[in-house]
Formats: sequence, C-alpha cells, structure tokens
Amino acid sequence: MAGVRLENVFKKFGNVTAVNDANLEIRDKEFLVLVGPSGCGKSTTLRMIAGLEEITSGKIYIGDTLVNDIPPKDRDIAMVFQNYALYPHMDVYNNMAFGLKLRKFPKDEIDRRVKEAARILGIENLLDRRPKALSGGQRQRVAVGRAIVREPKVFLMDEPLSNLDAKLRVQMRAELSKLHNRLQTTIIYVTHDQTEAMTMGDRIVVMKDGFIKQVGAPLDIYRRPDNMFVAGFIGSPAMNFVPGVLRKEGDDIIIDCESFAAIVPPERATNADKYIDQRVVLGIRPENIQDADFVPNAPKDRIVDCMVDVTEPMGAEVYLNLSAGPHSLVARVNPRTNARDGQRHSVVLNMDECHLFDANTEMAIR
Repeated sequence: MAGVRLENVFKKFGNVTAVNDANLEIRDKEFLVLVGPSGCGKSTTLRMIAGLEEITSGKIYIGDTLVNDIPPKDRDIAMVFQNYALYPHMDVYNNMAFGLKLRKFPKDEIDRRVKEAARILGIENLLDRRPKALSGGQRQRVAVGRAIVREPKVFLMDEPLSNLDAKLRVQMRAELSKLHNRLQTTIIYVTHDQTEAMTMGDRIVVMKDGFIKQVGAPLDIYRRPDNMFVAGFIGSPAMNFVPGVLRKEGDDIIIDCESFAAIVPPERATNADKYIDQRVVLGIRPENIQDADFVPNAPKDRIVDCMVDVTEPMGAEVYLNLSAGPHSLVARVNPRTNARDGQRHSVVLNMDECHLFDANTEMAIR
C-alpha cells in the first residue's frame, strides 16, 4: 500500500484551468473522497493521479515515487470507472483475470486471486456469466473485483455507484466501506453525491471550479465549514443562508435580518466584533430550525413567525419550506407538526449551532 501526494498541481485545457494549484496528501490506507459539483475538477484530479491525464505543472507522488512521467500501467494503481468497462464477450472470471494474464501471472496465482476476490464480493456463483446477464449491482462488483485482483498500491474509483438505483447505492456504499476495512488499502473515490462523501470517507476534499475549498473529516467539515460554498454543499437539505447586519446591544451581539433578530451566542460570535454594523450572512441548518410547538420556554429572540409555503412529509420528519419576510427557510421538524401549507407557523432557531459568514468573502467568521 502507499499514500499519494499532490504538489502544486495544475491542469489546463487551453485557457481553461480545470485544476488550480492542488496540494493534497492522501495517507496510506486512507479512504479519501473528492466531492463537488459537475465540472469542479475532481475527476480530472483522479485521472491525473492515474496517469490518464497529463498534468500541466506540479508533481504527483505515489508512495515516494514521482510518477509524472510514469505511464498508467506502471503506476501500480487500479481504477474502477463509472460505466464499469467490462468486456462483453468475456465471462466474469476472465474479465477479472484479464489484467493478470496480460502481466503473465502464473495460472494458479490468477485462479487464487480471482476466486478470493469473488469470495470477498459474494459473486462466486457469477463467474461463468457474461456481463449482459448481470444486474447493475453485480457488474459493479465485478468491476471492483477486477481491481482487487491486481492488489495495487492505490484504488481509484470514479463515481462507481452513479448508475445504480437509490436502494442499491445505499447497499453498495456499505459494501465498499466494509471492503476498505477488510483490505486496508488506499482508496481515492470521486463523487458528486455529498451523502456518499459523508458516509464513506475518512476525509473529504470539497472542490469547486478547480480549487480545493476544504479538506477534513466528514463531521468536522459539516460542523465547521470554512466558507459558504462548503456549508451549502455538505448537508441535505442545504444550509439556510440569511443576510443580516450585526449589532451590539450591551454585552450581546445581535444579528438583525429585517424580519427577525436573534442573539448570537458568544462561542458563535468569536472575532465578530470587527463586523459590528456590517453586513454578514447567517447560516443555519434545517435541523436547527425547530417547530415552536415542541420547544417549550424558547427564548423570544429565537422564535420566528413564518408563512408555510410547502410541507414535504418524509415519514420520519417533515421539511417545511417557509417564508420569513423576504427570506426563504427550510426546516426539518417533528412529523407530528401542525404546520399547514398557506398558514402562519412559528419556528425556533437553535442559535447555538448557527454560523456567521463574511458577506463579501463568503468565508466563515470565527
């Protein structure tokens, strides 16, 4: 196994910079997830590590080896693609064995590796089938198995679950996480799905427009986003953003958002003094907007009277789409809520979990 290191890596396509000064260290045996919207540079970054895309400048190391000029076949990596890329004329056994045959491995070693990978993935009964006779989930397992038999230093996975239905994606997320724990290998995984990133990664790299916006453990990024992009991208439904002005009233710092004003707790107002009387952005997650009917004795400054635009019953919870004056909010509330479309309803802001952002730079204030 080996770690991977990117130093000042750029990738340009003509005048377009797809990856901008990427500096990243992936630890040995780590499950690292590159996440971001389409076009953010995550797949290009993965392809540069694989050697399928030539870097414009910078350095890429796999282990202690500089691989800039080493061809993909000699980098000791294995890649799992979005479309699985199985050979339709070969059965599962030969699809998994093909790469080893090209490398002139002994037949008994090929047989051992293929059957061991099939056992790990639970596809031992599929070895004589061709890809067209397999479901999407089974094809995905074969593609992973083909990578496993290589026993590479690093696994690279480019949105391998995106072609699966929602239920199977959830199942395969857990399967890949268990596989990582069993193999103890380095995995770099690309996805646009922040739920996959949160549930699978040891660390997450959030990208936008070719830039790395934040790197950290999933819950650290969720709880302490560095900027508004990360705050809005990680978490579902997305964080609410409400523009306002910070005021000082006695010892309290107040955020005035026109239709409501709330006291910002001291631990959430660190370094906020220099923003007094300036425009900032209040960030608050839907789960931190509670139904006032279920929060007795809530402080008055945290209660907001809203118009309920749309209710979305989700079973275990209800999403309320609300209007508070000119501002739109989404709240995740108790399924027993009495809120109804077109009626006024009060909610409570859990300001202990709020975030403040600079309105100009969109960076977190802390």
